Amino acid sequence: MRTSRKLTHVLFAVVTLVMMSMAALAADPGSAIPATSEASDQKAGSILFYNYYSSDGANTSTKNTQINITNTSSTGPTVVHFYFVDGSSCGVADFKTYLTPSQTETFYTSDFDPDRTGYIMAVAEQISVSPSGFFDNSGLPWYFNNLIGDLYTWDAVKAANLGAVAFSAVWAGGPGTTVPGGLATNSTASFTLGTEYNAPPATLALSNIPSRAAGLRMTLILNQIGGNFLSTTGGGGTLFGLLYDDQEQSQSFSVSVGCQSVNVLSDTYPRTVPRFTTVVSAGRTGWMRLYSQAGTTAILGSSIQWSTLGQVGARGGHNLHALTNDSNGQAITIPVFPY
Repeated sequence: MRTSRKLTHVLFAVVTLVMMSMAALAADPGSAIPATSEASDQKAGSILFYNYYSSDGANTSTKNTQINITNTSSTGPTVVHFYFVDGSSCGVADFKTYLTPSQTETFYTSDFDPDRTGYIMAVAEQISVSPSGFFDNSGLPWYFNNLIGDLYTWDAVKAANLGAVAFSAVWAGGPGTTVPGGLATNSTASFTLGTEYNAPPATLALSNIPSRAAGLRMTLILNQIGGNFLSTTGGGGTLFGLLYDDQEQSQSFSVSVGCQSVNVLSDTYPRTVPRFTTVVSAGRTGWMRLYSQAGTTAILGSSIQWSTLGQVGARGGHNLHALTNDSNGQAITIPVFPY
């Protein structure tokens, strides 16, 4: 009788595990997030933007960035093409990686692009797998809305976890098809955020800004995305901004972005009249709105907060909120070559 009970328990456990495995392989519950939903760090997509990375190649324990990417598809592999955009020179460096179904991958920017600060674009590329297991990568962007990711960055005073902003492919061909138009030449492909993929933001908001009088500091990161990723992306954009206090009063300013700007909010950035510490004075808070007056600059951004008083709980960050989309779209050109 004891043996029978043990066997019953074992069989029950096996059946339970099998059922759980089948459930795990089944479709996720709930309705799928539409590909046409706005670009977001809370969904999967075919293109990911990581808003910030930095590292110290000689001292990685005190300054580095961890990049994470996951293929949420349980059936399809993909090649991911990473583009590292230097925030000061707008120069681009790249590498590719292969993600099997349900695979996640992590790397540190100190191993790939040390001593640089910038942002990263990751593009899913077409892949086909033969019965023998060999795969063919055309190098063309394709409809593969299964990528999610995030980054963790730190230095001596601040640290933050920022989700990668996902742009879904939305062209009529659907999953498994390459970007319409294919090769623009023998070695490049072009597409537009806002046509083949979700539209990029045109207006961003920083939802809450603490007072410097409390020992809190905030770094504002702004990226002008798009352009030619063959060697050097576009840059040189100027954004108009409004800094609000918590009494609904606002002061205007303008800031230059280039490919990326990384600045601590203070009396010298942004330049407002009256100055920042007067607008967001002791015991008060504020918020900020930013956009291109010409309406031609697609932007992404993040904020990272830390404390000069050593308050560990005050450290963290988030991506800026998108208030409007760029109705003009943003053209991007990338190199095409097999992996």
